[in-house]
Order: sequence, then structure tokens, then C-alpha cells
Amino acid sequence: MHPSGALYWPSQSSLLVADLHFEKGSSYHKKGQFLPPYDTHETLEKLEAVIKYFEPQRIFFLGDTFHDRSAWKRMSEDNKSRLLNALENLEAVWIEGNHDQGGVTDRFQSLESIEVDGITLRHIMQKNFLGPEISAHFHPAGIIKFGGVRVRRPCFIKSAQKFVMPSFGVLTGGLDFSDDAFKAFHNHETQLFFLGERTVFTSSKRYLQNIKLRSGNQNNKRTK
Repeated sequence: MHPSGALYWPSQSSLLVADLHFEKGSSYHKKGQFLPPYDTHETLEKLEAVIKYFEPQRIFFLGDTFHDRSAWKRMSEDNKSRLLNALENLEAVWIEGNHDQGGVTDRFQSLESIEVDGITLRHIMQKNFLGPEISAHFHPAGIIKFGGVRVRRPCFIKSAQKFVMPSFGVLTGGLDFSDDAFKAFHNHETQLFFLGERTVFTSSKRYLQNIKLRSGNQNNKRTK
């Protein structure tokens, strides 16, 4: 696990990234929300950096690489060239997400899911899927206390069979781990790995215990 939000798989010489959401800023701009239009440029910088660091032979994009179906068309020619150049010597595998489904350019062949060495890679986890699975989609994050200050950080989620990746894009936001979407992970077997500036660090058992208690209290309130 890398503090950028990327995952490197040494035995497969493969890099995994998820939820880059290229051209999210321009999408919001079209709707009248004037966000700075630099998210694609900055996300590409991150991507170039981790490719240079790990020197993989293959890269898996786990969906929502593009923010919508017309994102590739809105990308500047410079950013298109940077992306293609970054992938020039790599085998790139594109998994479609709910945002870019049907919108991945014909230059890239896209898949719904793929199995690699017994592990299924897909965009949205399947709760009833019994095999090991790596997915994305939810942009997991959590609030932790560091030096007396509450800090919100993206995180990886790991359980016995499920592994959920944080978003790699710079303008993607995150869903708090306490949300009901992560209810299946609110137990002592789950591990969270938060992204720091230079390293990845694990959560304490107390953090997960507090999440479990909060989740239980919320359920009790609903039943009452």
C-alpha cells in the first residue's frame, strides 16, 4: 500500500489504482460550479510518480478512471498525451466503473471484472461474493486524532476476503468508514490503513471498537 492510494502487487509486477475521476472539475464547471480545472493535471502527476517509483509491468485501473462518458473528449491534448506516454511501456487493464461505463475511449479495452492469481478485481464489491476480491467505488476515509487534532484521511479497508481501495484522484472526496455502506466491515477482523503524507499507518483496535459501538447505537435508535 502506498500513501498515494495506489497498491503495488510485487508477484504480479502490477500497480492498482482506482477512482481517478479524470475531468471531474470540468464536469462540475459545465453545471455552473466553477471548480479549479486542474484536477486531471494533478492526478496525472500522481500517476506518473507512482509508475516511476514502482516500475510495474502492468497497471490495473479499477473503474471510474474518467468522471463521465465524455471526459476523454474534454481532456486537453496535453493531458491525453501524458496519460498515453505514461502507459506506453505498460500493459494497461481497464475495469469500468459506474461513472465511466460505456465512456472509456476505444483506445482502451475495458472489462467488467478480471481474476488475477485467484483474486477478483472489480469496481464495486459484491457482498455475497465468497472469493478474495479487490474493489473500489466507495472512496473510504476516516477521522482520526493525531497530535490532539482530528484529521480526516483516505484509507484502505482489509478484511478476510475483501480489500477496498481509496480513491486516487485529487478531487474525489471520501465516504466515512462509519457509514452504513461499510457496515459489513464494522467488526474486529477489519483493518484500516490510513494514507499519511509519506507512509501508510494502521488504525488502532479502539478506533474500530468505537465505530462498532456507534453503529450498534444507531441501529438501536432505529428499532426504537
